[in-house]
Amino acid sequence: MAVKLTQKEADMLINMLKKTVKKAINFPQRKGRIEFDVLGDKKKDIFVVNISRKGIDENKATYQGRVRTSGVLLMRLDVNPTSIHINPDGQRITGTHLHIYREEYDMAMAVPFDIENKELYQLCFAFFERFNIIEPPKVLQQLVLEGM
Repeated sequence: MAVKLTQKEADMLINMLKKTVKKAINFPQRKGRIEFDVLGDKKKDIFVVNISRKGIDENKATYQGRVRTSGVLLMRLDVNPTSIHINPDGQRITGTHLHIYREEYDMAMAVPFDIENKELYQLCFAFFERFNIIEPPKVLQQLVLEGM
């Protein structure tokens, strides 16, 4: 059975200030994925952040924040300049968009997310800020050599 949160509970968890457990992470390369924990106000408040790259298109990625114990997804940033998302109310969003947990719709609702002139690496920090990670890890970028 899926865990449901009230909107008040979800908002409290999203707005809670969070600190990373790891001091540094490697930003994933194409088709790569990384996952790390962040801690909230109390020891019981543990969250997981995922950064997932989407195949061969280097401009696609997903950033997620969820509750470790229940697995409830609280926030997801879908970075894809060509995607089309349709909200339950029929609103159509083209391009990068942010899903924030809604009691009524779970993660089905999204809002546009302005990424003007930002690369995936920079968007990582924009997501950390929106998820209230006040002490994010250092994010290391690896150079990719073509043909390797």
